[in-house]
Amino acid sequence: MPRSDSPESSPHTELASLKRRIVTLEEQNAELRKQPQHASGKDKLNDSGRGIRRLVCLRERVEDLIAKFDRRILLGANNESEADSTDLLQNARYRSYKMLVLWCPCVRELLQSGAERKELADSFSKLNNSADSARADGTTRLKRAVADWLMDCIPCPAPPIKPYDKRGRGLNHDVTGRLICPVDYNWDDSNNRQAIRGYHPDYMITASSWPMFLYANRLYDHQNPRTGLFQGELLLKAFKYLFTSPTSAELVDPENQHDGVSAQRHSRCKRTTGELRTRRHVAGILNMTSVQPQAIAYTAVQLRFALSGIGSWRTIDDTFDYQEFYDNVVELAATPDAAKAVDDLLLRIYMYLDQEMRSLIVLNRSRCYLLLAPPQDESRSGMHVLVL
Repeated sequence: MPRSDSPESSPHTELASLKRRIVTLEEQNAELRKQPQHASGKDKLNDSGRGIRRLVCLRERVEDLIAKFDRRILLGANNESEADSTDLLQNARYRSYKMLVLWCPCVRELLQSGAERKELADSFSKLNNSADSARADGTTRLKRAVADWLMDCIPCPAPPIKPYDKRGRGLNHDVTGRLICPVDYNWDDSNNRQAIRGYHPDYMITASSWPMFLYANRLYDHQNPRTGLFQGELLLKAFKYLFTSPTSAELVDPENQHDGVSAQRHSRCKRTTGELRTRRHVAGILNMTSVQPQAIAYTAVQLRFALSGIGSWRTIDDTFDYQEFYDNVVELAATPDAAKAVDDLLLRIYMYLDQEMRSLIVLNRSRCYLLLAPPQDESRSGMHVLVL
């Protein structure tokens, strides 16, 4: 008797079943693709950590800032006004902690999560490593960029400033020496130059005096020491290079064409009309909605280090303390007295950005701040703005 296959076991039925299964899987895959992709915990920590050196502090570890805050709370000081006003260092570290939880919300989330000590230590280590890595990236890139900017000067520096070798920079080169020379000394005086290079005790270079590169056109007014402060062309270019984009740093600032630091030939960097920006600028990635004193201080430190002759990062360069220099810039930039200098810097950043960057910016002169980008994270929709 011939055997007949049942409908359930026929090849046509199995093929139809497989096709239905494929269609179902494709629909599920399409739904998954529509859902927002959340970064992993490690990626979130790495992304947050990259903003710490730029916007929080120069070298402190995350766990140290938290420990200082805890100690402050144990002593009964819930805010800065309740603490000992004479302890400037502790006040500065407390402000750094506040900036940490502002720009790295994941820190507060970790502290409130009830995680074990080992898990917290691992997370803080990732934040620290990411912070130091970002600073090192900025140091390496700015070292080359500064050499290019200076070599485009007219006349061209002699001997040449090499982009990958810092030997010959610093006080040993007339161009870089002039830029890092304190405003208290006259670099054009050969006796002064000899005393500075010879580390004469009366001509020490410390963080107590502002370097000349902070001033517009390298002009310092002893009667009005804040005139032109934070308006040096190299400082402006370095800020745009580190916080917006390398291309924005190429644009010419007509107010400073005679400053001895000419703009690079940026025509090679221009985009065509139909070319679109494919990467967000650094300020957008960091959700940076305003120029903070810490950002100015970070830029000043990076630029000073790029002009120096030391090859690897360290906080102390002979008699110059980068941490003290950073703290001095933050303290001054955060005071109402420095509002005019900071405001001028912000306005000039806006004026000389390319059109693509300018379209992302909201400028408010009356309140003395510059919004570099809209918040990228809806949970941080409240704009954190420095108002001077």
